[in-house]
Amino acid sequence: MLTDNAKDGLPSRGINDLRVLLIEDDDFTRRLMSRLLQDLKVRHVWEASDGMAALGILRDHAEEVDLAICDLEMPRMSGLDLLHALRTATGNPLADLPVIVLTAHREADTVKRAIAYGISGYLVKPVSKADLVKRLTFVLQKGR
Repeated sequence: MLTDNAKDGLPSRGINDLRVLLIEDDDFTRRLMSRLLQDLKVRHVWEASDGMAALGILRDHAEEVDLAICDLEMPRMSGLDLLHALRTATGNPLADLPVIVLTAHREADTVKRAIAYGISGYLVKPVSKADLVKRLTFVLQKGR
């Protein structure tokens, strides 16, 4: 649903306009996050179990994905490795893709490494619906 933005008269997007790539290796957590996103009525959710699978989805749907929610610790390709690949590939049209990091880590070093890659937000597991709404709203306000 598009709404009018009072500041500039341009249409702004809502949560239900978002097309989200959810990247999480734990099946239970991935299903839970997918359900939360569906409850919020996002337009579409793609699911990947690791960074390699996410790259395949991004390759096939680059123009469609508005936002990624990505776990940090995964087999084959971690979230930090995926962020590195997205942010540093020359000519990558997805270099500015908003990414919300999803993790059980609260350590400052892990947070600093993720922030250095230009993440759009940080969610600590277990994720509440209210926290998810806050992060999605922030990404929408910030734009791409």
